[in-house]
Amino acid sequence: MDVVLIPAYEPDEKLITLVQELTAKELTVLVVDDGSGKNYWHIFDAVREYATVLTQQINGGKGSALKTGMQYLWDRVPECEHVITCDADGQHAVKDVLRVQKTLHEGNGFVLSVRQKQEGVQVPLRSRVGNSLSRIVYALLTNRFLPDNQSGLRGFKRLHLEWMLKVEKNNYDYEMNVLYYAAKKGLHITTLPIETIYIDDNASSHFNPIKDTVRIYKSLFWLARATFIALIASEIAVVALSLLPGRWGSDTIWLTLPMIGAGSLVVLTVMNQFIAFRGSGCADHWTNLLYTVVNYIWYTLGCMLLRYMWPAIPLWASFNIVLLVALPVRYWSMKYMYLVQNSHKRT
Repeated sequence: MDVVLIPAYEPDEKLITLVQELTAKELTVLVVDDGSGKNYWHIFDAVREYATVLTQQINGGKGSALKTGMQYLWDRVPECEHVITCDADGQHAVKDVLRVQKTLHEGNGFVLSVRQKQEGVQVPLRSRVGNSLSRIVYALLTNRFLPDNQSGLRGFKRLHLEWMLKVEKNNYDYEMNVLYYAAKKGLHITTLPIETIYIDDNASSHFNPIKDTVRIYKSLFWLARATFIALIASEIAVVALSLLPGRWGSDTIWLTLPMIGAGSLVVLTVMNQFIAFRGSGCADHWTNLLYTVVNYIWYTLGCMLLRYMWPAIPLWASFNIVLLVALPVRYWSMKYMYLVQNSHKRT
């Protein structure tokens, strides 16, 4: 049994049409009213003819509504094998919901839809900017490239409900946090190209481009605090080495920088395992090891080159120059690898 979970806040008649079309395809639908209020009771009364409706008395946010639905499925619907989340505003085509279902049945455990650029479809400015920024930030923090990490059309096996219910936050930041957790748990995220639909320039969206964007990145950076602490530890060590004389400082960067990288990896691993993801598990240690080795080889060679070109340059300065140059290189490398691995996929 597969269930389509739809969080809804102040929906219009498009929700009724969506639920009707989904049930016509023999899909079970669960709708969560996220405190919409009595002015929307007629919408949910119409939906109840086709789907189960859960009601939150106050507006808790999209993440809260998703968790309410997930908890219901975990506790009361043991026959549910897969969950597909879908937005209530009609911007996910039923055919794409069915494609997510098909992809799950092919053995994929976690499916993320990816909205494709289409001729004649004008993407709202706030969506273009938000999507571009989130792609870059997510890739650099997780060492994974996802072309669209803000799409609400997703599918996953029932077993993932257990850890997804523990993911922090209850607003739009919840969905990004889920993807960060998935990366840290070492899950393979299968991406599926879907149709891009923006109705009335996405006017029906309740997303606040300033308030919710700040909330998303504040939450994401908190989850990634181990990465930032490891970077700060590296910076402190590099500055300390810059102050040491001769052969114990900049003259031995071929040895000292790899040692700093090893220390940074230890800090990152301990922080993730025992603090940031204590209780939920962190399983991307091999990925962190690989990227730490690659990064610090780059940092070491770059610093040695800069020191050869400008012998008087401090180690901390050369390290940060190379680090900043490495950021776009890392991002475009991950994007290239993703495109190569997924070149066979078509909308």
